[in-house]
Amino acid sequence: MSALTYLKQFRLAGMVKSLELRLTEAAGNNLSHREFLDILLEDEKTNREDNRRKKLYGRAKVPVQKHIDEFDFAFQPSIKKQEILNLATCAFIPKGENIVFVGQPGTGKTHLAIALGLKALGYGYVILFTTAHDMITTLQAARADHTYRRKIEYYTKPDLLILDELGYKTLAATTVEDFFEIISKRYEKKSTIITSNKEFPAWDSIFFDKTLTTAIIDRIIHHCHTVIIKGESYRFQNRRKDG
Repeated sequence: MSALTYLKQFRLAGMVKSLELRLTEAAGNNLSHREFLDILLEDEKTNREDNRRKKLYGRAKVPVQKHIDEFDFAFQPSIKKQEILNLATCAFIPKGENIVFVGQPGTGKTHLAIALGLKALGYGYVILFTTAHDMITTLQAARADHTYRRKIEYYTKPDLLILDELGYKTLAATTVEDFFEIISKRYEKKSTIITSNKEFPAWDSIFFDKTLTTAIIDRIIHHCHTVIIKGESYRFQNRRKDG
């Protein structure tokens, strides 16, 4: 049986892809057997890391590509650029810390949330992006089809959960328990990024349950970086320019 057949049998796809090239290089450069094997193993490692990144990105459900170097900090001077760059190291994730971006629509909350999520992906963290409304809708449906526990795990397992647009759509009074369940299970274990158009005192109007809302906020802000954006909407500014 040939070496290539063995590599395929053991599912060493990275080595399979590069074997012929590495054999040619080894002969041309008089590489030792150990040097040749080291290079092949590095190819396998790189291939597996690439495949893992692709899988992580596919599961992340990130709707668009947004990056920190594309963000116009000059347009939003209320945001401290260095604070965002510090957060981009993703040191907050192993600590189970949260981030909350608060601001009016179009001020860049989602851009920054996604950008930090992509940074986390680059570091090998498991992330999941969803809107708060979609998560709640999914959990409500899961109660009906008896998959609730599975869906709870789906939202609590990622290293970083990004909940976009909290407060933009009215949530039924019964959904506060579902939201609390997710936040409570992630508390001090996993990191969550939330974007909202409402500051914390106004969250009562989102959930319609003062007691549970207080419990949710308490768990979020215990280990939290809060970024309040005071600037104008990018989209509104662009419309004025186009007009």
